[in-house]
Amino acid sequence: MGNVTPLKLPETMPPEGTKTPSDALEAELRQIGKRGAVKYDQGELTIEHPTWMKSVGTDYVRLSEVIAEQLVILAASSQGKVDQSELTLLTEMVMGMAPKDHVEMMLATQMAAVHLMSMQMATRLRRETVIQKYDLYARQTNQLMRTFAAQAECLKRYRTGGKQVVKVKHVHVHEGAQAIVGNVTKGGGGE
Repeated sequence: MGNVTPLKLPETMPPEGTKTPSDALEAELRQIGKRGAVKYDQGELTIEHPTWMKSVGTDYVRLSEVIAEQLVILAASSQGKVDQSELTLLTEMVMGMAPKDHVEMMLATQMAAVHLMSMQMATRLRRETVIQKYDLYARQTNQLMRTFAAQAECLKRYRTGGKQVVKVKHVHVHEGAQAIVGNVTKGGGGE
């Protein structure tokens, strides 16, 4: 076991190297779970449809495939080579936002793309020594990060229906003062 801290007490764990019935199931879930929902290898896109579709909030197979294809394009270098770890990062970002419908799915996909581009631009900015390019990268990084913040706010408003909830946790009523408990509405002309 080395440096790994076991999640179960040692006496309840099977001896090392012993296969348990759940090992096969756990291996299968890891293979087709969120991490493996979208894979791209040697020009072939593999999508574990039930997991991917449920995770991105759609019942439409082709729509889920198009979104996966768009993420593959984002994960490709200028030479067309797809970085599987970058693809996994993008898919996990989208899935981590747990979109509930098509609007949320598209917004989550855009947010993942903007985040990836802002980090790439920030990396270029950090390494740049030519002042003109530095200024360009700084403006682009700033614009992308502002876009991401606006998208996050948009997703929040969409999910809450635009309603703002204010919860008052502490109310102090001092001696001689009055307090009203319940719904308070503004009334008309002094009646």
